[in-house]
Amino acid sequence: MLTNPMRAHHASLDVFNAIFKVIPWPALMLGQDGAVIVTSEEADAPASQLPAAAPPSSLRERAGHYVAALRGEPPWLTPQEVDTTRSLPSGEVVHERLVVRRTDWGACLIIIDQTELRQLQVADVQTARLAALGFMVAGVCHEISNPLTSLHSVVQILRSEPPPGPELLQKGLSNIAGSVRKILDISRRLVRFSRVGDEPRARFPVDVAIEEALQVMRQDGLLDRIDLQWRCDPAALVVGNTGQLSEVFLNLLLNAVQAMDGSGRLGIDTATAGGAVEVVVSDTGPGISEAVRSRMFEPFFTTRSAAHGTGLGLAISREIVLEHGGSLNADRTPRGASFRVELPRARP
Repeated sequence: MLTNPMRAHHASLDVFNAIFKVIPWPALMLGQDGAVIVTSEEADAPASQLPAAAPPSSLRERAGHYVAALRGEPPWLTPQEVDTTRSLPSGEVVHERLVVRRTDWGACLIIIDQTELRQLQVADVQTARLAALGFMVAGVCHEISNPLTSLHSVVQILRSEPPPGPELLQKGLSNIAGSVRKILDISRRLVRFSRVGDEPRARFPVDVAIEEALQVMRQDGLLDRIDLQWRCDPAALVVGNTGQLSEVFLNLLLNAVQAMDGSGRLGIDTATAGGAVEVVVSDTGPGISEAVRSRMFEPFFTTRSAAHGTGLGLAISREIVLEHGGSLNADRTPRGASFRVELPRARP
């Protein structure tokens, strides 16, 4: 049993030293009045050698900064965790978390350096922003490539027959106008993307968007060797953006034709099912392996060479369908591939 204050003081230091040995962070032992009893930097030092004045940058010197950051007054009856910052002489900012717990003698204050964690968090946020920017830019390039390719084809046709006949010229100008409209629509989407709120939408038959996509493919000669079987449904009304949904179906149809190497049966089935509109695009190509199926909607994933695909078509299409409150999935079929687009049905 301790019989005098000096022995009690030494016993307290032994307890604090034992605590400091199992705590992997700097720590302060504070009295009931908030004064520093001892610090982990002073652990194992004889009581006679404890500093009367704190050396610069020591835990004891920084104690005032830490105590001032705490909520409430001594003896801090409520446990708390507080984030604080301080500057080094070099100008570097140190981020620290203070963890305070009540004790019989006052409080134990632990200082956890979180500077590296904060730097990693900032780096992660920057990486996420760059990834989002890269995805958006790549997506824009992918979407613009289709109308630009169509424009290039029309110009080459018109230049190959100087002067072009009235019928060919009119057809070419209509194609150019349609492609320019698509590019302008993409540009407007980028502007609206940076603003709060959704873009205006209208009610229309989903087959209108499918017809727009098919028209682009006909003009490019992609359906010349395709057996197209399209079952329409005039009652399949949706609310959305025609240009965006047309881009979805164009991506699905292009993938189907490319999978069949330009020759085969292309099926499009439009139907209503309760409160939903379903569009199934199927082909007689080689089908989808399980390895590809698990990754096919990932941005930049493609089974084709970089010269023939960016791996963004399905990723962009799914995002557009999700924005319209629907879903886009690949059905399991015994032969070929089948993609199902489901959208909310609009009232007639």
